[in-house]
Amino acid sequence: MALLVEYRADRTALLVYLSTLMAEAGAQLSQLNGRAAPENLTERFLTWARAR
Repeated sequence: MALLVEYRADRTALLVYLSTLMAEAGAQLSQLNGRAAPENLTERFLTWARAR
């Protein structure tokens, strides 16, 4: 919720920030388990922040 408040005037910047975090998480998860990152990362990182 804090991110929505912080980025309330710039939803695009929020999505860029979250996309960066998602890419980092995917890379780290791939290194940890030796497989591709889970398919649900987009839903977990971005879907909740999209405008309704």
